[in-house]
Order: sequence, then structure tokens, then C-alpha cells
Amino acid sequence: SLGFSQVYCSDLFFSEYIEGTSNNKELEIYNTTSNIVDLSNYHIYRYVNGATTPGDTLIMAGFLAPNDVYNAVNSAADSLQLEIFADTLHTITYYNGDDALELYNGNVLIDVIGEKGIDPGTNWPVGTGATSEYTLVRMANVFAGTTNWAVGATQWDVYPQNDFTH
Repeated sequence: SLGFSQVYCSDLFFSEYIEGTSNNKELEIYNTTSNIVDLSNYHIYRYVNGATTPGDTLIMAGFLAPNDVYNAVNSAADSLQLEIFADTLHTITYYNGDDALELYNGNVLIDVIGEKGIDPGTNWPVGTGATSEYTLVRMANVFAGTTNWAVGATQWDVYPQNDFTH
């Protein structure tokens, strides 16, 4: 039989990114630390269309248990997303594939999706998909965020648009 061992990282990271049809948008943050995390020190910036200053900020609140997730969902998303997954409803999810996202612990950047200051056109390529029209789930062998999008873009499993099953 195979043994199971838990791998803990030192901080939170983006674990799922849904850019579905219409307003079916959701960001998931994963706590793979061994501690309950006070989310009040964490925030997400969204940089619109290549901007270098944030167009939106989500300051998280509450506590996140080890091996648990925090989901920010668009307020007009699918009822399944709203009823089952949403920890908060927020405009941070008003992205459309070409907006960069940054996750911070205090003043320390800990994870990114895309690159602020760069407008990629429609989206950033990610594996067999992209940051628009797909559901992206961090690969199971990834245990920490990255501040280098060239690395981060290779760390996602790609699923069809509006796939909420992960």
C-alpha cells in the first residue's frame, strides 16, 4: 500500500482560476500550511489591461484552516458557484483574461496570474488553454505560489470553461 504524507508550504497561493461564460468567474486561494491563517493580512490586486497600478483590491477577512480554500466569486455567477463555493462576493473577479492578479501577504508578493504592466491582448497562454475561456487548477505537485509568471503559466491543469468540479 502507498503511504500518504502531507506536504506543507509556507504560505497561501492561487489554486483555481475560473474565467467562465458571462459572469461565471471565481478565484480560489489554498492554505496548504499547517496553521490556521488570519486572512486580514492578505489581499489581491487586479491590474486591468496592462496597468501598473491596481484597478481593484480584495482585502480578505476571516480565518482559513489548514488544507482549506477561500473563494472569491462574482456576484452574478452561476448559482452553484454562489451557493456552494462563495466565501465572498467581490469585483476582483471582474477579470476577462488579460488582467493580471497578484496575491500579497502584507507587503510581500507571494503569487501571480499574468504580469502587471503587460497587456497580452486577449489572454495569457496556459498549457493547452489560456487565462480566458477556461478553468485553471493548480497542478497537484505545486505547493507554493510563484512571483514569476513564466514559471506560473506552466503550473496549471486546464479544464473546459464553466467546469466547477475541482
